[in-house]
Amino acid sequence: MNTTPTTTDRLDASREAIRAFARHYDYDATYIEELMEMSPGAFHVFGAAMPLGQYQKAASTELLAIVKIAAIRAEDCGPCTELGVKMSREAGVPEAIIRGALHGGKGLNAEQFDVYNYARAVAVNEEMDPELLPRLKARWGEEVIAELAIAITGTRLYPTMKRALGHAKSCALFPSLAS
Repeated sequence: MNTTPTTTDRLDASREAIRAFARHYDYDATYIEELMEMSPGAFHVFGAAMPLGQYQKAASTELLAIVKIAAIRAEDCGPCTELGVKMSREAGVPEAIIRGALHGGKGLNAEQFDVYNYARAVAVNEEMDPELLPRLKARWGEEVIAELAIAITGTRLYPTMKRALGHAKSCALFPSLAS
């Protein structure tokens, strides 16, 4: 008897995992299920990229939270920002760091503020201070910078996919996050 999971089995398992994630975080993941229905192959490619935002070996949880929140705020997606805040809280990131990342770096220490400015500049494709990246590499090391870069990239996948599938209306900022 062949016990190799079928494509349908893998899709059903993925669908259930997505729904469990959505329930856990009270997050609308219908755009991912829609992608799955539209093209299972495209969903599998997207799914292969999903771990980008979860990789962590050398970077601290706090630094990753700063870059993820800064990048998602640059995308102007309220539900994704709210999800990032919930995930940061669940990971034990201090509220002061979360608030600082949400509010333009206000209240972050100098090193954290540099990380925030780096993430923001990358996410909005603006020129950054030419001394910023060398300063970050000297402070945190190249492996941490690589992880921050992957986190920024991975974070931006979701609002981009939402918009590409016509779910941009669900990307409006929530007033509670804007203040």
